[in-house]
Amino acid sequence: MQHQKEIIKKCIDQNKLLNKKKLTIQTFSNVSIKLNKNFFTIKPSGMRPEDIRIKKCPIIRINDGKKVSGSYNPSTDTPTHQILYKKYPEINSIAHTHSKYATAWAQSGKSIPIYGTTHADYWKSEIPVTNFISKKKLNSNYEANTGNLIIETLKRKKLNPLNCPGVIVSAHGGFCWGKNHTDAVKMSELMEFIAELAYFTEQIKVKKKIPQYISRKHYERKFGKKSYYGQKN
Repeated sequence: MQHQKEIIKKCIDQNKLLNKKKLTIQTFSNVSIKLNKNFFTIKPSGMRPEDIRIKKCPIIRINDGKKVSGSYNPSTDTPTHQILYKKYPEINSIAHTHSKYATAWAQSGKSIPIYGTTHADYWKSEIPVTNFISKKKLNSNYEANTGNLIIETLKRKKLNPLNCPGVIVSAHGGFCWGKNHTDAVKMSELMEFIAELAYFTEQIKVKKKIPQYISRKHYERKFGKKSYYGQKN
């Protein structure tokens, strides 16, 4: 029980961090964190993080998306999170934001091109944008099918959630994730920074795109089998 309270508090703190890092406004956006392999907690719908009470936070079962405890209504994006957790058991946190530049790219319907090593340090290729959701899937189960749309995009691009820690949903916004409780917000911040850099790069005009061997080197020195970035235990 104590462990559960600690995870819920971390989830609330990560939602607060979205505001602190200016990745959201008002009550937009949400972060969820897995409690264990079977359950996750998520920001309650329409609430400011500072108003959330731990004991009322919703706990969601990953297998079927049912709320099993907590009196608050979970985020309306809960089915998207549930679908992603069920498909990718290796991820432990998810963040959805409406940050300015990432959302602008989403509204353009364009993937974020890989223009430099800042991008390549965390995404192996472009940050992909999904297709528009169909009217049929929107009307049948919009939020769950948004999760399926993200999965389809990764599959189509031959990517996995570890070498592509986030995508942008067309006309909507960014979804990011990670192996640790703090990774989703960290990747959301990086996505926004990369989206801003790409925007300004296109304003200046791109003379030559980064060669793949350079971008690959930057990704692999952090995440490759022979990575050497950072400290080793």
